[in-house]
Amino acid sequence: MALILSRSDIQQCFTMTDAIAAMRVAFQALSADQVQMPQRLAVELQDQGAVLLMPSVLHTNEGHAFGVKLVTQMPHNPERNLPRSYATILLLDAITGKTLAVLEGGWLTAMRTGAASGLATDLLAHPDADVLALFGAGAQAVTQVLAMYTVRPLREVRVLNRSDEHYQTLVMTLQQLLGEHCPTISRVHSANDALAGASLVVCATSATEPLFDGRDVEVGTHINAIGAFTPAMCELDGETLARAQIIVDQREAALIEAGDLLRSLAQGVIAGPESWLELGDLVTGKQPARQDGHEITVFKSVGLGMQDLAAALQLYQRARSIGIGVEVDL
Repeated sequence: MALILSRSDIQQCFTMTDAIAAMRVAFQALSADQVQMPQRLAVELQDQGAVLLMPSVLHTNEGHAFGVKLVTQMPHNPERNLPRSYATILLLDAITGKTLAVLEGGWLTAMRTGAASGLATDLLAHPDADVLALFGAGAQAVTQVLAMYTVRPLREVRVLNRSDEHYQTLVMTLQQLLGEHCPTISRVHSANDALAGASLVVCATSATEPLFDGRDVEVGTHINAIGAFTPAMCELDGETLARAQIIVDQREAALIEAGDLLRSLAQGVIAGPESWLELGDLVTGKQPARQDGHEITVFKSVGLGMQDLAAALQLYQRARSIGIGVEVDL
């Protein structure tokens, strides 16, 4: 029997703490060469649409799994009053080939993206980091804040974004999720206002030009840059990257997709990928994390299929144990 897990099922049994634990397992496995992960495959659909396929195999103490995430990008869907993107994850047993689960992928993707930032923040940010400058208030913003809240004593979130509706939705959602413990959330009108005194920064936008001047970043700041995932996109300028220790989810993927890094490399303002650290090597202790209190650190993530697989595997096991989801005979 295979398990069907909806978004509401996932929200019931998969917390940010769970997601960060799953990312720790995933990046440990990546560092230990226990992952097979081809690059994304894109297939064109009608009306300028596309589907992205992200396969991966993961071998851990929790099990041996194969998964594929399918993400559709349909630019005309808003005209149909439909979401621009849908995501579905298929989870299989890598030993028997049996289908284990089919999961709604949108919320799981947001959770694992936030959790990767949470893991990097836990390893790299100052223990008392409590002020977050958040650039962007779209689909990824809620789980990014949840991740920061989970690993650090977050007391203030400063949001710089364009949409009033997105900002109000972000505030309302965080207040619902965190209740009386929700940090103070305010909207600022300049990057300098967001960055002044901030020890944490999250960039979660679709920007094609840098969001701020790197000279305004305070020493000791940790930055999670998760929005730019194509060569044409860019959130961080060369000044920010030149001042920072750069950590990536995977060098190979970053060299294909991380527009921020590719632009600064082409301009000759940052060193090559041999100077970048991989998050998995920090998790396993192969490389040290923060070197001193004044160091600026940047976690540049483009997202990896094995993150979805690790999250899906842990979620499947949790849902089975507590009886959540719908079983079907395939």
